[in-house]
Amino acid sequence: MLRFEATQLILKHAGDRPIVANLGPTTDELWHAQHRDRNFYTYGNMGLCSSLALGMAVSTSEQVISLDGDGSLLMNLGTIATIGREQPKNLIVVGWDNEQWGQTGHQPSHTAMGTDLAQVAESCGISHTATVADLEELETVFRTALEEDGPWFIVAKIQEAGYLPVSPIEPEITLYRFRNSFSSYEVQDKLRPGRVIPAGPITLCPLSRSGDQCLTYLSNHPSVRVRASWADASW
Repeated sequence: MLRFEATQLILKHAGDRPIVANLGPTTDELWHAQHRDRNFYTYGNMGLCSSLALGMAVSTSEQVISLDGDGSLLMNLGTIATIGREQPKNLIVVGWDNEQWGQTGHQPSHTAMGTDLAQVAESCGISHTATVADLEELETVFRTALEEDGPWFIVAKIQEAGYLPVSPIEPEITLYRFRNSFSSYEVQDKLRPGRVIPAGPITLCPLSRSGDQCLTYLSNHPSVRVRASWADASW
């Protein structure tokens, strides 16, 4: 199973759900498969993809999907333990497992030597786990995960293939676009359970620009639609 084909399958069934992508080829292939506002691409933060997704999951009632990797998960096993502790029913983790650190020289990872990430997840209290080896198995398990409460932890065995061109590296634009995609959704106030905060327009000033510079920068950027007026902005 190739990661790009599996990513296309995930997108086919994900609908409008937010997706957090691991750095490197996972982010690049998600961008090439279908660039959309609700994709959160990551750069230079190996080991933190599912941590970010967990933070999102406990802050919204929407289902959140993490597309992680075996090398990154091995660098931060505490993420799996924390997911097991918090039990977010709206989180699905898909771990692409090529059993190697592909971008640093194709060194075998721990999963090539016997570490079973699905068993690790189960031992951390995540009861919904699965290991899949082809697209048909992935589709069956992923569709089930979309319909049932989680957390879900799916290990997807993949073959390493040639890399696609690197996607645009625009962390400030990714954050602005992704956060603004929640403007029409309700956000749960976790500090005061039961209280719902209607989410309004969200503005972000990238690279610590002043207000005028920020609006000009965002307005001129081809990937951004500025929705907030000056009265809505706060710096």
